[in-house]
Amino acid sequence: MESECITVVLERITFANPQNGYSVLRASCRGHPNGVVVVGVFANVHPGEELRIYGTWTCHPQFGVQFHAFRYSVLKPATLRGIEKYLGSGLIKGIGPVTAKRLVAAFGADTLDVIEKDSDRLKTCPGIGQGRLEMIKAGWAQQKAVQDVMIFLQGHGISPAYAVRIFKSLGDNATRLVAEDPYILAYEINGIGFKTADKIAAEFGITGTDPRRVKAGLMFLLSSALNEGHLFLPQEELTAKAKEIMQFDDAETVGKAIDALITDERMILRVWEGRRLLYLPRSFNEEQGAANRLAEFLQKKAAVPRDRLLTAINSAMADGQISLTEQQSLAIELSLKERFLLITGGPGTGKTTTLKALVDAHVALGRHVALASPTGRAAKRLSEVTGREARTIHRLLEFSPAEKGFRHKPGNPVPCDTLVVDEGSMIDMGLFHSLIRALPSSASFVLVGDPDQLPSVGPGLVLQHLIASGVVPVVRLETIFRQAEASAIITNAHRINRGEMPFLQPPDGKTKTDCYFLDAPEPEKALSLLKNVVSVSLPRKFGYDPIADIQVLTPMNKGSLGASNLNDVLQETLNPPSPEKAEFKHMHRVFRVGDKVIQLRNNYDLDVFNGDIGLIRAIEPEDQEIVIEFPPGDRKVYQPTDLLDLALAYAITLHKSQGSEYPAAIVVLTTQHYVMLQRNLLYTGVTRARKTMVILGTRKAVAIAVKNARTRQRNTIFRYLLEEKVRALSAE
Repeated sequence: MESECITVVLERITFANPQNGYSVLRASCRGHPNGVVVVGVFANVHPGEELRIYGTWTCHPQFGVQFHAFRYSVLKPATLRGIEKYLGSGLIKGIGPVTAKRLVAAFGADTLDVIEKDSDRLKTCPGIGQGRLEMIKAGWAQQKAVQDVMIFLQGHGISPAYAVRIFKSLGDNATRLVAEDPYILAYEINGIGFKTADKIAAEFGITGTDPRRVKAGLMFLLSSALNEGHLFLPQEELTAKAKEIMQFDDAETVGKAIDALITDERMILRVWEGRRLLYLPRSFNEEQGAANRLAEFLQKKAAVPRDRLLTAINSAMADGQISLTEQQSLAIELSLKERFLLITGGPGTGKTTTLKALVDAHVALGRHVALASPTGRAAKRLSEVTGREARTIHRLLEFSPAEKGFRHKPGNPVPCDTLVVDEGSMIDMGLFHSLIRALPSSASFVLVGDPDQLPSVGPGLVLQHLIASGVVPVVRLETIFRQAEASAIITNAHRINRGEMPFLQPPDGKTKTDCYFLDAPEPEKALSLLKNVVSVSLPRKFGYDPIADIQVLTPMNKGSLGASNLNDVLQETLNPPSPEKAEFKHMHRVFRVGDKVIQLRNNYDLDVFNGDIGLIRAIEPEDQEIVIEFPPGDRKVYQPTDLLDLALAYAITLHKSQGSEYPAAIVVLTTQHYVMLQRNLLYTGVTRARKTMVILGTRKAVAIAVKNARTRQRNTIFRYLLEEKVRALSAE
């Protein structure tokens, strides 16, 4: 079909996928009185804009005639209505619908020219003072820069959906930096792979076995390995992957590129048991540094006289009026004697009681105890358990955006005598290294965690390797307490961990339980049941707040029962649009006052971290700001560029739920999630519920998960490095 060019005015964005930029637009077009539907890859376009689009007419069997866009360019809005809609769409910080109307009333068709060339005149418009003027000028300048980046990328075949992210990461020099080194997109911008960057590089003559291309491919592969949990790749594996993604069969060229990267110290070689292991420098330093520092801790004991030790333990038990099992008493005693201790145990084995008594014992000895957990929710729970302040690890170590690192490190240690860290299964190698190197040489470190849960999202298998090393003092709490035995949640968690099917009890109005099963063989039934359980059944029966107390968990993001679609369904059910509730449209998403949201990546400027969940308390459409409250009452102001890493959190993935507990949790589990069905995933999900658990899905999916105990191997030799260093220090 022959390509055509049409000029349209964008009326509304019906759908937009932020991952790939695919959008469905509704637009007005001369000669088409009923308007046109345009589909294709768009980003950073706004209602009111005039677009020149090149493409072809197609006929969709369900949706009818559409114009399929191949490429487009943005023209300035020509009509007053278009200008008002354009400026009021959230394009420029400082201009919302009200200000847009005032500006068009004041300057008419010249509005955009006034903003761009004579912005001081804006102060003559009601409601615009010096502060808002500066905000508008900065917003317009950023928008122009983003537009330039977008046009450049579109010319090189990159989805413009990434334009804002690239601009935010690379700044005003984004176009120049990409032109100089197209591969910067592959290892600096999340979501853009090597193949996309490679296409751009080819336009600059970087092809085949060009050393720049081969080196970039190798660096990209090592960076990608981190996302899969690996700290290194064996050279033979890295070579094979390099030949695959670069599509040539020349191991010698790859070898030369590896040698050059090693010489330049952009890659580190470790020869281990006859194998050549290749690391990024940071990963190498973290694994080796953590092993060295921990080995030093293990060589020293805490010199506590026996009488003081017994007094501290007895004091802790007396204060709480508790009795401890032999394992719990041993854990407390070893924590006072050893410089490093690992405490493990499943649900119902008394970790909470042990932690409380342990902290009290250390305080009784006059020690300053610092408490931390990987997530805000886990820190809040640790604080409630111990009755003392607990912080997230990032806040404990005090991340500095200016220094791009933690303030507490060698030379400026964390001010404490004892550090207690909970939810150790979530801690990756980088965070563990940062923790142990930030401790005073005289301090003690107690790490608590459950190795049967999902491993850390980041690289490494810290908790598992600490246990497997055999050189770390470990106390395993195994006794399930009587009150815990009465809980079906805890019983089922242990059954799942043993490879046995959990008791799947449908709600019958007679059987008393805290763990229910709802059979939902079809996705449509699952969605219907889920809406009813969250909004009606659980709140009515137990008095739960549907948003604050109930958390829906699912194995993956995609699919009709993935987190993305479940959030759309649950937002419509629990927090529908209302004239009383302000809302903010960002790409295809709508954020509304009252929404539950989750941070997807660390934002050090806002001091908000991956996995933090909060509630939208206010939205300022004119200033394009969203105020989000995170526990324990911290309010953060989000700008539009911050929203790229924010998502609704009515439903989250099971991986994102690590370290958190909820009064009620609903795990959605069907064969639609087949590729993710594993024992540790189901075990983690069930143990997220504090009072009420609902498994919604199919018995077949549960059975598949229980039987699948295979866990993906990760490339790390931390345990062996630790053993080796301990032996060396012992020999000295």
